[in-house]
Amino acid sequence: MSASAPPLRRSSAHPLMQLAFEPPSVTAAEGDVIVFSFYPKNHTVTKSSFDKPCETSGDDEEDDSGFVSVASATTPTVWNWTVDSTDPAWFYCAQTAPLNHCQGGMVFAVNPTAENTFAAFQDRAKSGGSTSSTTTSGSTSGTQTSTSTSPAGSNTSTSGNNGGNGASSVVASTGAVLLAVAGGAAGFALL
Repeated sequence: MSASAPPLRRSSAHPLMQLAFEPPSVTAAEGDVIVFSFYPKNHTVTKSSFDKPCETSGDDEEDDSGFVSVASATTPTVWNWTVDSTDPAWFYCAQTAPLNHCQGGMVFAVNPTAENTFAAFQDRAKSGGSTSSTTTSGSTSGTQTSTSTSPAGSNTSTSGNNGGNGASSVVASTGAVLLAVAGGAAGFALL
């Protein structure tokens, strides 16, 4: 870490067994890489739209992690998504058994706006995502890789089990790293 880097800030995450990404939204620049770390259970990170939070936004494999099942006491699995635009991007967990994770509020936002907030997106998801709207969420596309990335941005594997029940995300760019968890116990940091 260089002498000019800002101090590390941490925040506690949600308790075990909660269906949530933590943090629930991030602000990211074009070219940033969001790294989702999956902890025990079976989750997805699937791109959607503000208007239909619990429906996939298309057939682009780069915008869907697919189901990632992680057994207890194993090293988390990671999935990377590269931000191609500063427009808002909306994601959800597509798991529906035994509960519908999206309708349980397990959604994630990149660059939400004052008009289309994360809270409004999550409310739509919890209500089944059927509310109509005249606003649009913009167009954001990304690319994904399966490289493991540590919070420092090196090419090392993430290891250990936090006993959680979900997926986490890290945004890695020239100046920022965010670490988050979905449904588990961890936190996030901004460097």
